[in-house]
Amino acid sequence: MLLVYWKKMLSAWKIIGLFVIVIFVIIHKSNINVNSKLQWTSHNLDGLEKRAMTSKAFKAIPDRYFVRKSYTDDMPNEMTKNTCKKQRNVIFVKVHKTGSTTAWGIFTRFVQANNLNMVLPKRDNGSMFNYLSSKYLKLKETVLQLPKNMSYNILCNHAIYNKQDFEKIMPNDTVRIGILRDPLSVFKSAFYHFSFNRLVMRKFPNVKRSLRLHEFIVKKIYQQYAIGRSFTNGMSYDFGIPKSKTSNTSFVLEYIRELDKDFKLVIIAELFDESLVLMRRYLCWDIQDILYQPVNKGVWRNNVKPNLTREDIDIVRNLNNADNLLYHFFKTRLENQIIQQNDSFHTEVRHFKKIIASVHKFCRNTKKRSCIIEKSEWNSEFVLTRQFCDQLVTSELDVLRKMIKKAKQTLVQKNQIWER
Repeated sequence: MLLVYWKKMLSAWKIIGLFVIVIFVIIHKSNINVNSKLQWTSHNLDGLEKRAMTSKAFKAIPDRYFVRKSYTDDMPNEMTKNTCKKQRNVIFVKVHKTGSTTAWGIFTRFVQANNLNMVLPKRDNGSMFNYLSSKYLKLKETVLQLPKNMSYNILCNHAIYNKQDFEKIMPNDTVRIGILRDPLSVFKSAFYHFSFNRLVMRKFPNVKRSLRLHEFIVKKIYQQYAIGRSFTNGMSYDFGIPKSKTSNTSFVLEYIRELDKDFKLVIIAELFDESLVLMRRYLCWDIQDILYQPVNKGVWRNNVKPNLTREDIDIVRNLNNADNLLYHFFKTRLENQIIQQNDSFHTEVRHFKKIIASVHKFCRNTKKRSCIIEKSEWNSEFVLTRQFCDQLVTSELDVLRKMIKKAKQTLVQKNQIWER
């Protein structure tokens, strides 16, 4: 009897063991399905990995869009001066209301510091003179041409991304960089930037300041004005997606897949410092090359933040369907790129944040004439000057006018003919 009892117990344990194995295999496969999307290599990075894999926008993107290798899969974790050469040829897609003017300043200062050729417009005044291309402007018609024996290095002014047109004027080894921001934040920023808050105040004088954006959304005021319609899916438009295609999810996803092949890095405004350190590594630039001070940074009027309901937010998200797909795809990709970095990356980011804080403190204190940034693992010793601070706060249009004027003088000196 005892032997029979033990045989039954052994059989029961075998069944339980088999059941546990089956459950483990199922769970393991489900994890593989999620992880295979972007091949995460780190298991602990401040919740980035967990957040990326569980976000609704991430899950909504079909698995087939992650089957092949992306642009960044074979990139090394860290670039050093011993293993790479400073990249001089870069396209930066300047996207409206994303913090792109701050990033634009980084590229223009790099041009000036290294005596490079920037793609500049022919005009230096008038409406939209700083645009290289738009709905009404063609790149080949607006650009200040260089002599045949010279080539452009940096393209960073406002221009709708067009791979074929850009490739015609830029060197073959050009690296593409973009920038994106949470579409809800873009919508809010545009509301204030284009003075729609004042419009709502005039139309509805009894509405509280904090509810003006709410009224703008629920009353669909944005549909009544061309500029209001223009900043829905504006990021997608700047990246080259036609307005007529923004509601076509299949088209947008296929287009994003092509962008994934083209762009080495897309800066995410909410991870700006991390993006810049990653860019520095990919381009083999110095920390001095990526210093910045925020410009055109909007503030809530009278410090009153807009009060939005969940329904308001959903309306904005639906209005910006293409932008949401674009943003969440590249935000997830950036998080993956960060996860692939080694521990020194995060130490460098902390170090960079301290340097940026020193830059801001020094530039605000007009009594000091200079500030020494000490040598570290990631930078040699360098000195901040008042002239550098002035460069940080000079307006985009003023910088551009000076660069155009200098470029034209250089061309005249070389006996080149350009259209006035």
